[in-house]
Amino acid sequence: MNKKTGVIVFTHGSRLKEGNDIMVRLVDQLRARLGYDLVEPCFMELSQPDMYSAIAKLVAAGCNHIFGYAFFLVPGKHLREDIPAIFRCALANHPEVTWEITEPMMDDPALLDLVEQRVKRAL
Repeated sequence: MNKKTGVIVFTHGSRLKEGNDIMVRLVDQLRARLGYDLVEPCFMELSQPDMYSAIAKLVAAGCNHIFGYAFFLVPGKHLREDIPAIFRCALANHPEVTWEITEPMMDDPALLDLVEQRVKRAL
């Protein structure tokens, strides 16, 4: 069987619509840059689409692997426990679908570069 990967980019979610809209726009731009349609934004809680819906959408599109990009800065209970539990539950009836979740962005050198650029502007 060929691997067909779907991508979800997920974050916690916000009660503020503007915060969630930023994530949706980011994923729209990412889709365009990648030239790949199987990329979905989603939120762990507080907003829609939720993670279950995004995973179900990709499975319905024929994806047999889900790559979860964690839009989180640091590890915590959500990333270590809650989100893997959501994946297991969402895919319980789809044992043929594999999944993985990225580490948080905290150690990415590009993040340090971004912070440095913004601080330099302030200085």
